Amino acid sequence: MSNQPQPVPLSRKKSGLIAAIILPLSLILYTYERALVPIYSSGPTKEWFSVFVAAGAALAALNPISITSSLAWLLIAVALTIAPNANYWVAVWTARYGKAVAGVSATHTLVLLPIVFLISTAVMVVDNEPGTRAEPVPVGQRLSRAAVIYLISSGLDRELWSVFPLLNKVSESQIYLGLAAIFYLLWILSTPLFDASSKAAKGKGKKTQETIPTQSSGPLSLRVIAAAAFTALFAVGHPFLKNPVLPHPLPAPYTYPDGTFRVLSAVQSVTGLISVVDWLPPPEGENNDPAAMHSARYLRASHSILGGVWTHEKVMVTDQSERPVEDSFGTPLGDSIYATFVLQEAVRMINSTAKGGKLDNALIIGLGIGTAATSLMRHGVSTTIVEIDPAVYDAARTWFGLPDPGADKVFLEDARYWVEKRKACTQAGECPLFDTVIHDCFSGGGVPQHLYTDEFWKDLKSIVKPEGSVVVNFAGVVNSEATRLVLNTLLNSFDQCRAFHDFFDEFTEDIYNKEFINMVLFCTSSKKPLTFRKGRTSDYLGSPLRRHVLSSLDTREVDLAPLTDTSGKYLVTDDNNPLGKLQDAQGAHHWEVMRTVLPNSHWETY
Repeated sequence: MSNQPQPVPLSRKKSGLIAAIILPLSLILYTYERALVPIYSSGPTKEWFSVFVAAGAALAALNPISITSSLAWLLIAVALTIAPNANYWVAVWTARYGKAVAGVSATHTLVLLPIVFLISTAVMVVDNEPGTRAEPVPVGQRLSRAAVIYLISSGLDRELWSVFPLLNKVSESQIYLGLAAIFYLLWILSTPLFDASSKAAKGKGKKTQETIPTQSSGPLSLRVIAAAAFTALFAVGHPFLKNPVLPHPLPAPYTYPDGTFRVLSAVQSVTGLISVVDWLPPPEGENNDPAAMHSARYLRASHSILGGVWTHEKVMVTDQSERPVEDSFGTPLGDSIYATFVLQEAVRMINSTAKGGKLDNALIIGLGIGTAATSLMRHGVSTTIVEIDPAVYDAARTWFGLPDPGADKVFLEDARYWVEKRKACTQAGECPLFDTVIHDCFSGGGVPQHLYTDEFWKDLKSIVKPEGSVVVNFAGVVNSEATRLVLNTLLNSFDQCRAFHDFFDEFTEDIYNKEFINMVLFCTSSKKPLTFRKGRTSDYLGSPLRRHVLSSLDTREVDLAPLTDTSGKYLVTDDNNPLGKLQDAQGAHHWEVMRTVLPNSHWETY
């Protein structure tokens, strides 16, 4: 009995080994997802992500073939060596077919599933004694381990790695290859290939003693030499194993080989990969098609366009007394490429409330490229900005001409938390109320659902003057449950709302019922019917787009009557918030729409 291993120390050792394996898996899941989102966006990437992770762990549990731990290390290392390019190129190739769900599923199958399977297999063979292929543990116990793998790795993926800002400066290739190097070293330190006595042992019919890395089965010096040689070789060779994704932060602008566009800036940040791209004009005489897209600058957040402006010869003004906005380098910038941001400026044209047309201060929640904020500041309105992502604010200031709002006017944090603090400050009489709020938080096919609840709107209402207004940008199908939820939750806090669309063609019933569009809702607690004055030349700031959109406001109204419901059925609260799931359901459609906005080469270069 004294020769039997003590169960408690053995259990602790196994637990430690399992934890040591699951921790890298969670980092791999984080890395894989981060690498996929710029190509497939967040919604489609996450839709079946957990299912594939669970499937990989379950397949490892049900796999009847037992392997040695050193072989497991080697297979994992090889898979991680391939992963940088597999993660990128499989996603690129499948995305070109234009089907989000099918493409993501294929990428998960070819890249994610094998990695999860191999690492989970390593957990399953923890019971193998050194140098043996032990009999598999009972299937029930293996499935329990699979459940632990899924729960812990998925939880750490969501909660642990995203809070380390240092990882924003480490590429996916570096993470994959760094972990691959570790697993190669584990294989070198445990494989019987370096055991000088292994052949003799086999000749005598004895089992080869393969050990875990903490127990050397061969001459230590030989293993150390092999490990050192591998480390040196891998250090020299690993750059050739990286994928073509640009470094983040981008040290200098990168021009695409065919010269059609230039990436000015790219950085991993709070909400994902934030990049600024110049779509360059074609060489003179090479493109005479006036409808061809070029001469534009846009701000990209992963697979979503936060906004953009026209550049080069597409910069135009209707009033020579007005100069175009310029970026921080003095480059002239034209109109917004999206009319919805200009539509938000109609808040200055409200004429039915006590504050209508007399805005002294405004709050912007969700900055984008800063179109509405820049316009308000040009009209002399003191503007406070709340933006969760510092990289978005930096891009707006550097590349899109956003003026300096002034001291204590910029807050780079979550708007829900900021509004709660501002509410307390206002109630204490230490902070003034706002005349208007422009709320634009749509990105990547969805919204931060905690900024659309009844509790949030009531808190926001408390920091707005009674005769003030709240402007909300929302993108989706008008006649949909998501739109009903947003509208009726707003109407539970505000007395009335009107909505307008940015569509340039005829707004037909088919579009109302089926098309994914941008609409802007104007809400107020004023008892007077909400009305807007006609646009004036001074409203347009020399912009052809502003003149077109604001002068045609009365033709852009969206009929909200069929969407209005007073039963309380369509009320979003902190405890009952289906908005996220509904938006996820539209995520694939939004992705497919966005793939038609830019050529493949734009989406694949970041």
